Amino acid sequence: MEGLAKVASPSGRDLERGWREAVRRSCASLRREGFSVSKAVRELRKRGIRRGGILLAAKGPHVVRVIVLLDRDVDAAATRTRVRSAYLQGETRVFVPWTLRWRMLSNVDRWGLRGVSVSTW
Repeated sequence: MEGLAKVASPSGRDLERGWREAVRRSCASLRREGFSVSKAVRELRKRGIRRGGILLAAKGPHVVRVIVLLDRDVDAAATRTRVRSAYLQGETRVFVPWTLRWRMLSNVDRWGLRGVSVSTW
C-alpha cells in the first residue's frame, strides 16, 4: 500500500513572506481609495511584527483600523477577539484572500459585528 505524500508545512519564513505580501497588497488597495498608512505602522511591519498588529489607515479625519489575515487566520479563535476589539474602537476593515471573502463575511455576521467591512488582498 502506498503512503500519502507528505505535505510540507509552510516555514515561518514562508508565512512571514506571505503576510508581508498580503499587507503590501492591502496597503496598495487602501492607497487607491485615497487612504494613507502611517509610517509608524510600516516600521512595525518591517520589524516583523505580524498578525497581532492592526494597521491604521487615514483619509483626512477618517481613520480605519485594518486587520490583514492569511488563510489560516480566518477561522482562528484569536481572530474573533482581534476583530471585535478593533470594531469597538471604531471603523474596522478586514482584508482576506479573495477565495475566503464569503467565509469571513459569514464569520463577521455570526460574531454580530455587522459594521465590519471585509475586503480582499
